[in-house]
Amino acid sequence: MMVYVVVPYLVFLVGFIIYSLAGIYHLWRFGYSGDLTKIIIVVYSFVSIVIIAISLILVSIRTV
Repeated sequence: MMVYVVVPYLVFLVGFIIYSLAGIYHLWRFGYSGDLTKIIIVVYSFVSIVIIAISLILVSIRTV
């Protein structure tokens, strides 16, 4: 039963990480210099890590 929750979650998580890395790369490479590009990258990364950590905790509690 746990596999039905964890496998789709991990597939989604890998897709989200790849999509986020592509977005961060494009923002870093093609973002405007002198604006808030670096701050946005840091904020986005921090918020994403917090959301992933919370969701991992909730999935691990839910599947035990």
